[in-house]
Amino acid sequence: MGVKVGTVPTFASTEADKAQAMKVVEEAAEVFGAWQTWVDGGWCAGDRGALIGECADTIQAVCNLLDALGVVDFTPYVDMCRARNEARGREYR
Repeated sequence: MGVKVGTVPTFASTEADKAQAMKVVEEAAEVFGAWQTWVDGGWCAGDRGALIGECADTIQAVCNLLDALGVVDFTPYVDMCRARNEARGREYR
């Protein structure tokens, strides 16, 4: 099993610059902030939705950076990541 992400449309203008790379960091930090809200307040519909929304924003930022780097098919990179993780003893469902 896994999480189905689907095709992520990228923004019309992307650049492989510092700002684009920092956007990934910014969005990831917002994921952590939303997660902290959950830890402090417990799961409620708003907290869960906010956390998942921040995850989506992070995926968008990563895909925009990949687009700027000229990546059209990310599949081989995900496959390599999986192989590395399996070599480290991590298991998948």
